[in-house]
Amino acid sequence: LFACVVTGAGVQLFRNLARWSDVLDALSAARFQIDTLRHGAAALQQHLQSLTTRAGQRMGRLHALVWAPLAGALAGAQRVLVVPHAQLGSLPFAALHDGEQSLAQRHLLAVVPSARLALRGLLRQPGPPRQALALGESSRLPHAAREAEFVAGLFPQDSAFVGAQATLENLRTNAGNADVIHLACHAQFRSDNPMFSALHLHDGALTVELAEALSLRAGIVVLSACETGVADAGSGNESVGLVRAFMVAGAARVLASQWPVDDAVTASFMARFYAALCRGLAPAEALRVAQAEVRREHPHPFYWAAFTLHGGW
Repeated sequence: LFACVVTGAGVQLFRNLARWSDVLDALSAARFQIDTLRHGAAALQQHLQSLTTRAGQRMGRLHALVWAPLAGALAGAQRVLVVPHAQLGSLPFAALHDGEQSLAQRHLLAVVPSARLALRGLLRQPGPPRQALALGESSRLPHAAREAEFVAGLFPQDSAFVGAQATLENLRTNAGNADVIHLACHAQFRSDNPMFSALHLHDGALTVELAEALSLRAGIVVLSACETGVADAGSGNESVGLVRAFMVAGAARVLASQWPVDDAVTASFMARFYAALCRGLAPAEALRVAQAEVRREHPHPFYWAAFTLHGGW
């Protein structure tokens, strides 16, 4: 593994950070700890403290392999934009820690699928969020309608389409005018063909191909569903998935999840994220606030580190 660190002072190349096989093993071990809670924590409550400790150990190991060698070069960086290679796209960078602080506490973090989209994201800054579009497909997810109506109501100009109104047509018709698009629905990643990965609205699937065809403002898209941030690693040059699709369509920032999320905790997380966003904080700052507040109540990274900001800060 090697890394390029680009700052205002120039470009630094760091060679031989770690054996790629060691990184993949550490990533697999960390994701195993995350996945222990993917089917619910009720049956594991008596073990939750030890599971949290184990998850922290795995995140510390990944920090030592992937991030610690770069710490000196990034010491003065308040904001860091990560362009991960291949399987590192599934790494919850916010949860990596050195034993004292997590990366979420040390930096404002964002991830981008490719260097090309990183440059585009730096040039496309989202404006003040005033007009919101929220869709909640509640036939599969009963809470989605309430979530969409709540989010839309936070903004001066709002449109909420829930239940049978959460359709592809309503998304296409209204998406181009929105500064914030919130989609609460079921999602599916297709590893056999990532272009068929989709968000399932009331009348059909919004595939990667259809999402790319949307014409969006340089605003914020929030994909409040399970595994919306999962993408095909491919050759490592540019991942394919729903996040990239919305960025191709024009979104400046996309908030998406790396694993199945807990409904109740996600509702609390989103309330805190949007409250911070409505106070005028940048998306990355709003994300950090939400992560910190949820982490105090639910220390296991499964709960607070699922959502990653893509595109920029």
